[in-house]
Amino acid sequence: MHVQQMLEQAHQLPSIPKLVQELLQALDDPNVDASRIAAKLQLDQALSAKVLRLANSSFYGGTRKISAVNDAVVMLGVDALRTMVAAGGVVSAFKAPEGFDLRAFWRRSFMVAGLCRWLVRRGKLCSLNAETAFTAGLMHDVGNLLMHTLDAERMREVDAAVAAGAPRGDAEQMILGYTSVEIGGALARHWHFPDALCEAVVNHPAPMAARVPNEYAGVVHVARVAQLLLSGQQPLEGLFTSAAAPVASWLELDAEVLAPHWDEAAGLGQDIDVLLT
Repeated sequence: MHVQQMLEQAHQLPSIPKLVQELLQALDDPNVDASRIAAKLQLDQALSAKVLRLANSSFYGGTRKISAVNDAVVMLGVDALRTMVAAGGVVSAFKAPEGFDLRAFWRRSFMVAGLCRWLVRRGKLCSLNAETAFTAGLMHDVGNLLMHTLDAERMREVDAAVAAGAPRGDAEQMILGYTSVEIGGALARHWHFPDALCEAVVNHPAPMAARVPNEYAGVVHVARVAQLLLSGQQPLEGLFTSAAAPVASWLELDAEVLAPHWDEAAGLGQDIDVLLT
């Protein structure tokens, strides 16, 4: 089955809730005001509660108790709200495939997403939007999850081949005829995410080899390696001696600039449960 054939089976594809789509459209309006966003959020009690929890969490550096959705909207700002709404929509679109640790998957994805934001901000990548980078990180492996949902049997073959030492992309191409990043990029387009984000999902395994190099793809590529270093409690220096070093150099990331904030990066996962519940 080709990528397009799979996407044509629209009844099988996860969908983002309509309210989430409406909120994302509203947040793209440069003239939108906080009261309009708050009114939409209040149509969904769970989403409103999540916004309040996020506003009061250290994830976004909340320093005072916020109890009103409108105040939370003002405090978080448009970019952070877009991130939270997109994240909530993406997470809610999927159910756990049999034998698949969905919570662990999202924890890794959110950690990569947080590191993408951290790299943009701390790495002084001024041309990039930190929240777009976060969403690219969140979405980077969603094709893997979708394939485990729609084609679990063949994905078990892929996982076995990877466990035996095969590169994931090669194993997917051999067994499926396409890769999970192609599926992830196609799903991002199906959900009408921006082109730069869709390209980041597709190209993050080899961002410098893309027809048109995409810096967001580069940030995701580096963030994935950083996540592995942090999970193994390894120092930042490993990033600049790893296979990601050429991409880090291309992005002009500086070890001396990032090193003072490495402990901060290690703490990015502490409030991930705010976005998962």
